Amino acid sequence: MLPKLLKVSLLMLPLIVAAFFLLNKTQSIGVVSGIFLGLGSILVSAWVIDSFFEREWEVFNKVFFLSVIGRFFLVLIVFSILLGATKIDEIYFTVSFIISYLCYSMTEMIFFNKLLVEKSSKK
Repeated sequence: MLPKLLKVSLLMLPLIVAAFFLLNKTQSIGVVSGIFLGLGSILVSAWVIDSFFEREWEVFNKVFFLSVIGRFFLVLIVFSILLGATKIDEIYFTVSFIISYLCYSMTEMIFFNKLLVEKSSKK
């Protein structure tokens, strides 16, 4: 699942390049920071799914939901630090983070659903 998410994240590369050419410095840094914060969170989730999916269902559920809570607080802390301690454009950062996080989350759920379908068809 992790390699598939990395391939999908390459689709965001034109947006990142366009941000540097079309926006001023603080806006483009805000866009790129938002995209990478969303990507980092989803990559951690994909790693958890890849690492624990084949284990017992109770173990996987426990680790997955604990990682959701941990990722939420980690993203909240990094989000607050980036907005409070840097001079990036807050609107561009926030909007790009929300959009990238939603796109990556939908992609993650599609891949996760495929894993569940494959696992249930093996039984």
